[in-house]
Amino acid sequence: MFSIRKICIPLLRLVRHTSSRSVPYVLSERVDSCIQVLTLNDEKKANCLSSALISELHNALRDIERDPDVRALIISGAGRFFSAGHDLNEIGEGATTESRSKLFNACSQMMQELSDLSVPSVAAIRGPALAAGCQLVAACDLAVSGQSSVFSTPGVKLGLFCSTPAVSLVRAIGLRAAKELLLTGHAIKAQRAYELGLVHRVVPDDQVMDAALELAREIAQHSKPVVALGKCTLNKQASVDSTEMAYTISTEAMLRNLQFKDTQAGIRAFIQKQPMPKWKHRAD
Repeated sequence: MFSIRKICIPLLRLVRHTSSRSVPYVLSERVDSCIQVLTLNDEKKANCLSSALISELHNALRDIERDPDVRALIISGAGRFFSAGHDLNEIGEGATTESRSKLFNACSQMMQELSDLSVPSVAAIRGPALAAGCQLVAACDLAVSGQSSVFSTPGVKLGLFCSTPAVSLVRAIGLRAAKELLLTGHAIKAQRAYELGLVHRVVPDDQVMDAALELAREIAQHSKPVVALGKCTLNKQASVDSTEMAYTISTEAMLRNLQFKDTQAGIRAFIQKQPMPKWKHRAD
């Protein structure tokens, strides 16, 4: 296990940094005309999820949801950190209950929007992902990690339990595994995160974006409405306790899926032993 002090001491120096901003907190780039790459861009503050960064990320997610051309999303972090979680300056002694509530609610809404996004998301992690930064990884559909990355919900060691990060974490890796991170505050290596199911691939640090793009391209080659319906159905059926209800939700989704022209074209091509058609990416 890593000592969280080795991570938090330089982090505290970073979050004390204040400066006026003339550049976006979130950079946005289009790759292959259908993959959106969002980069958390507050390197001097370890890409802390400040209220300003959360707002920009939330707006970017809304833009992606409205864009018919985007079929996959990658979220990465600039510099040495993926994200160090919340900006401690915004929740410390100088903050009010009202301002803290506004921050946590905004972050929760953004995380929910990411989870509900019709476009699948891939986290590309280089460096530490801490607290709400670890939550952001868990909220993404898939995750690729560099070998040197570490993951932690260290709040308990600072006297603040990571209750909101726990929401995404529990749903990503299960309650038992999440308790290991949340109750101890330990930092874990990328390989352990892979074993717990928090990340899906571990690659050399300089290959993280290439591996994330490979996953995104695999997703983007499929029909957009089919993938969107599939992701929505997965989330819905996983959220109910009853297996019977899960099958009802999934059956309704299959019937709806079969109404798509892309679906009928794909089935027809398979039966006729023809090449797969070029998807129209429309839910009709």
